[in-house]
Amino acid sequence: MHMYASAKVSALADGFRQIRPGLLAAGGLSIFINLLVFVSPLYTMQIYDRVLTSRNGMTLLLLSLIALAVFVSYAALEHFRSRVLVQVGLQFDQLLSGEVFETALGHSLSTSSSHHVQLLRDVDTLREVLSGGVITSLMDVPWTPIFLAICFLLHPLIGLVALTGAVAILFLAFLNERATKAPLIAAASKNLHALDRLTSSLRNAEAIRALGMGPAVRNAWSSTHGEALLDGARAGERGGTLLAISKFLRMALQVSIMGVGAYLAIQQEISGGVLFAASLIMGRALAPVEAAVSQWKALVVARTSYARLDAALRTRASERPPTKLPPLAGEVSVEAVTVLVPGSQMPAVADVSFHLAPGEIVAVVGQSGSGKSSLARALVGSWPVVRGCVRIDGNDTRHFDPNFLGQRLGYLPQDVELFAGTVRDNIARFRDDATDESVIEAAQLASAHAMIQRLPKGYDTVVGDNGAGLSGGQRQRIGLARALFGRPVLVVLDEPNANLDGDGDRALADAIQTLRKHRVTVVIINHRPNLLALVDKIVFMHEGRLGRVGTRDELLPVLLGQAVTPMHRDARAPGEHRHQVEAHHRADGAPLNAPLAKPVRAAHATRQ
Repeated sequence: MHMYASAKVSALADGFRQIRPGLLAAGGLSIFINLLVFVSPLYTMQIYDRVLTSRNGMTLLLLSLIALAVFVSYAALEHFRSRVLVQVGLQFDQLLSGEVFETALGHSLSTSSSHHVQLLRDVDTLREVLSGGVITSLMDVPWTPIFLAICFLLHPLIGLVALTGAVAILFLAFLNERATKAPLIAAASKNLHALDRLTSSLRNAEAIRALGMGPAVRNAWSSTHGEALLDGARAGERGGTLLAISKFLRMALQVSIMGVGAYLAIQQEISGGVLFAASLIMGRALAPVEAAVSQWKALVVARTSYARLDAALRTRASERPPTKLPPLAGEVSVEAVTVLVPGSQMPAVADVSFHLAPGEIVAVVGQSGSGKSSLARALVGSWPVVRGCVRIDGNDTRHFDPNFLGQRLGYLPQDVELFAGTVRDNIARFRDDATDESVIEAAQLASAHAMIQRLPKGYDTVVGDNGAGLSGGQRQRIGLARALFGRPVLVVLDEPNANLDGDGDRALADAIQTLRKHRVTVVIINHRPNLLALVDKIVFMHEGRLGRVGTRDELLPVLLGQAVTPMHRDARAPGEHRHQVEAHHRADGAPLNAPLAKPVRAAHATRQ
């Protein structure tokens, strides 16, 4: 692994390697652009030293026409350099955005904050630097020594004044970096924390408004946001002060060079044309340095973005692409799995082990907070396993390509999230290669086809973010169809009947029976027993640990009480199953669809 990691550079370094020809082309144009800058001082010298003394109008006309033609060339070269840099920025974004998105997606699975979003903003920052005035200023900076050397050729005293000004402005740039770097970094960090609070607040806007929590939540966000503003203002004030000093120096140097030039002209050491030419050349020599000072904030932010992107992408580059494995059958083995809550050291699941044969239906039950949903996320790879492993067909899920594995799994989370687009897009997982037949097949398998047909535009009905415009039950059934799209070999359903009515419950039971016929392995996370008659195996979870594992016939009496006799699953149709099981009550007199609180504790006590 170490040899492989050292042999492969990060995507960021590779991206800069691929845009190098464009940067070199822009640099080549910069050579001619800066050479044409000499036209203005040369024209000025000719006017003062030749035209004004000879009073020749034809010479003036010819010199002016030549200067105008050169200025047109200068403008054309600036235009083409700008276009080249814009295209370089777009190419850089296209090369990196996909890789950075995958990296940010991976980071989002290991932390609950919004900091991973910053990686995508870092790409935008670098693209803007490559496409804007910052990079052109940097390309012009190497010409500063050349212009200063020409000032010395005009007269050593003029060169000395120009050199003193350049050194002073560079010193201000150094002070600017030292004074603004720390507050800028602090402001960026606090802005991210403020973004976390804002994102969380907007995600729970309904509860905040309904419970009158607006002022309290706003105050919590305003506190962090205010600290970020203070740090940003502190950096801005320091940078503004230094920029003002830089402008003062610039004007003072302009006056100094004119004064020194006038003195030399009085002493007849230089001509009047040289006086004005020296002023123009010195201004051009100091312009890139001044631009660097004024844009120092952008340079600091770009450097921070580069370092953050490089660290993230090098970590990703060190991961060897997984070997392509054969098609899956659906055998699942959970081996001493421990899962941590993202961003903390708190174990949500600890040392859980069980085995599922292909086509087996298992229910994971337990009290709220017992680790059921955490186990579901570990099964599909959403939450990383810190100890132990989850194997599918004998292969550790960490050895699969995530996209390859995800396309062969079905997952219905507890909180169903639909995305902005059509119903068809959501069922098809927004895949371009999805056919209409495969989408309708998934909807029929989820018994959602008839419900979707009753929507205003059927499968082409547009829904908003998070399924806006649909009821909770409709989102649940469309989410189930999405989970079943592509004929997955393993389907994990987390509280699949949480928002379903009676018709939805029956449709879900029919879908589970159909999956059984297709030998699809199904894991149902449930704290209500109304689906237990359909399963082959039951897994009890208690406080993040495995309480007890057994067949449905063994453990259903523990849940429902000994007075209930387990029915044979294949003796009746799915609908008859459900109705007969629901006719029973538990031994404690509670209805069957009551939460499984006491039975879980009983099961755990039995195990102990």
